[in-house]
Amino acid sequence: MPEQERSEPRDAARLWEAALGRLQIEVSRANFETWLRGTRALAREGGALTVEAGSAFRADWLNGNLAALASHCVSELAREPLSARFVAPGAARGGERTATAAAPANADEPAALGRINRAFTLKRYFRSHGNALALDGCLGLVGEAEPAAPAISPVVVHGEPGAGKTHLLHGIARAARERGWPVACLSGEGFTMRYQRALRDGAVEAFQDAVRGVRLLIVDDLHDLVGKQGTLRELLHTLDAVAHAGGGAALGSEARPRELGLPERLSSRLEAGLVANVTPFAPAERRAFIEARLRELRLALPPWCIDQLASRPGPARATLGNVHAAAALQRQGELDELRLAAALGAAELRECGMETAKAAIARIAAHFALAAGELEGRARTREATRARAVAAAALREGGRSHAEVGALLGGRARGTAVGLAERGRDLAANDPALAALLRAG
Repeated sequence: MPEQERSEPRDAARLWEAALGRLQIEVSRANFETWLRGTRALAREGGALTVEAGSAFRADWLNGNLAALASHCVSELAREPLSARFVAPGAARGGERTATAAAPANADEPAALGRINRAFTLKRYFRSHGNALALDGCLGLVGEAEPAAPAISPVVVHGEPGAGKTHLLHGIARAARERGWPVACLSGEGFTMRYQRALRDGAVEAFQDAVRGVRLLIVDDLHDLVGKQGTLRELLHTLDAVAHAGGGAALGSEARPRELGLPERLSSRLEAGLVANVTPFAPAERRAFIEARLRELRLALPPWCIDQLASRPGPARATLGNVHAAAALQRQGELDELRLAAALGAAELRECGMETAKAAIARIAAHFALAAGELEGRARTREATRARAVAAAALREGGRSHAEVGALLGGRARGTAVGLAERGRDLAANDPALAALLRAG
């Protein structure tokens, strides 16, 4: 090809697709999934193949670590010397946009790691007295606090399930992404899975480069990491690395760090930031929240119905579910006080059952001087294993299936729950205090 000749975008795309097939064999799975998956060719021009990465951060990493290998692959496929050059979304040689690059990057794709729920925006997050501290702390991390103030990091947002923690965390992740920041938005389970996969594939350095190089780190469901000591150490080092590079972090949890039984270094690190509890709406706030959601749905409910919805306490998610139940009845032409009471009562019973199970776990954990999260984690200390077995037996006594018991105790398999419950019953048979715990559960 002459020096300045430029191929059609489709030719460049075909060449890069073939190169990706080779690279998938040449590099580890973790490196391919983290850095190369989703890249696309923009143009082949002047002895170079320009490839769009998912973010400026990814482009920089690829140019520094995999460009030589990528250049070798495309040169062999093209049967002439070619260099692979990675660029940020929308960039092209000389600042021009090619026909391929003209389309915007897929808005569903995250800027760095994980996936951001696009529905959870800061604009849709309802400010209340019970979430104001958490909201202001998170806004400070993305430079949107009013009045402007130095950001405090890390921010730990804690509260009961359904309080709105995930919405807030994803909202600031999206705001950071819109600013062009590299972002990692992961659940506790997602952080664990990526780290363990990196260990298995011998790609820990690539994982660390990715997650420690972001400007905003989000980890939701921190309680899911309880007992996973190796992952918790990695999280601590990640938090330190992000902070040292000038970035911020926000984490979500059902309890504050010191109540989770985390390692002391990690717990103190988190408690040194901003720890904010998210509590349910006050009655007037709940009414305003309901009316805001109805405006989004473009639906009007009769005043008596709104009164009924607003009178029911509970976390934001429960209130939202009640609104949707009433909206469904209204659209079907079946909304009346009797049917609404039946629908809301069924939802309340489901919520009550879950809260009763969590209360039983917390009570048994307290008997063994443990945090509730330790029963859901993977700790293998004598007290933790005994408490976990007694909790499994108590939940079975309370009518939970083995599958439900496993889910409540950290997502364990049904067979594991069967064994735990049997051991718990054996322990209680020889200990009157444990037998009383089972009966109360």
